[in-house]
Amino acid sequence: MASAEFTDSIVQVNATAQELVDNGFTQVGSSPFISYPDEECAAQGCVTLAGTSGPLPLKGFIEFQFEDFTLSKEFYNGLYMVLDISYGSSGLTREILMDQINDETAATSVVAQTPSEANNAQGTCSFDSWMPAELLDSIVCNWVPDDAPTTPGLSQVFRFAWNLADLEWFNGGGISLDGAYGLPAPGALGLFAMSGLIPTRRRRR
Repeated sequence: MASAEFTDSIVQVNATAQELVDNGFTQVGSSPFISYPDEECAAQGCVTLAGTSGPLPLKGFIEFQFEDFTLSKEFYNGLYMVLDISYGSSGLTREILMDQINDETAATSVVAQTPSEANNAQGTCSFDSWMPAELLDSIVCNWVPDDAPTTPGLSQVFRFAWNLADLEWFNGGGISLDGAYGLPAPGALGLFAMSGLIPTRRRRR
């Protein structure tokens, strides 16, 4: 990352891995997850998601990279992290959590959206048009890093951290994180595939 800055927030993208570990965050995976281009439509931004399904730690972080990502200035508007959260009997809802994340945007640069709101810079590829049904209730977090994914070759490492463990005002229990998946802004087309965990789906203009 261009600058390291740990914040006491629900989500963050600028802290180093060591800062996060020192503050009690658990890394998901032993190395960065990698998003690969799809042979059929890589030039239009087709990619696989970089991430994994849960159960994941309530206070954790994930690192991810992009292999040979084709950056289109027409469509690119940053990076996204899809968080598949279950709220159990906690009393927490997606809307409340999104409001809490967006209240911290000035400090974190991260904006929380629903899949219907999340889109590319042209507004031609809303996430709910290609996501499988089981992720339509997810939260999609968007931010624009100082340096966009590079191409060709393997991009720099990006990092996304979350802290759902400190939502103490919702004490009914049952909050869980069931998946976290990173990707760049969707292009004209895209591919959603995670090692067979969720059926492959194309996202279209």
